[in-house]
Amino acid sequence: MIANIHQTATTSFQNVSEKQATKLSTYKERVIADRVVMLIMLLGTITLAIITA
Repeated sequence: MIANIHQTATTSFQNVSEKQATKLSTYKERVIADRVVMLIMLLGTITLAIITA
């Protein structure tokens, strides 16, 4: 029983394909990501200022 489980696990690991190469982000995607991060930071700063005031 243990041998069968081991054999099944090994064959399933061997069938895993390699990861695809990550594609580079475009300028537009980077700008959108920057804007989202800046908005989150702004909202966090405002929230923290309200809590500590």
